[in-house]
Amino acid sequence: MSAPRLSVIIPVYNEQETLSTLFARLYPALDALGLSYEVLFVNDGSRDRSAALLKDQFLVRPDVTRVILFNANCGQHMAIMAGFEYCRG
Repeated sequence: MSAPRLSVIIPVYNEQETLSTLFARLYPALDALGLSYEVLFVNDGSRDRSAALLKDQFLVRPDVTRVILFNANCGQHMAIMAGFEYCRG
C-alpha cells in the first residue's frame, strides 16, 4: 500500500459526546478531496468511552483510520507528537 498524501492527526481526550459528529463530518469532507489520506486518532488516556468509540470507528473505516491508545493522560503535545511519529503521509 502506498503512503497517503494527507495525514490528519487528532488528539482525543474525553470526547465521547462529540466523536460521532466528528466522524460524520470529517470522513465525507476528506473523501471529497479526492486524495489518499489517513486519520490518526491519538486517545490521550481518556476516562470515558472515547477509546471504545475510536476502536468502533476503526472497524467502520479501517482503510483510512488508525488509532493510537495511551494508557495515561500525557497531554495534547505528546499526543500530537505520537501522531507525527506514526503518520505515513
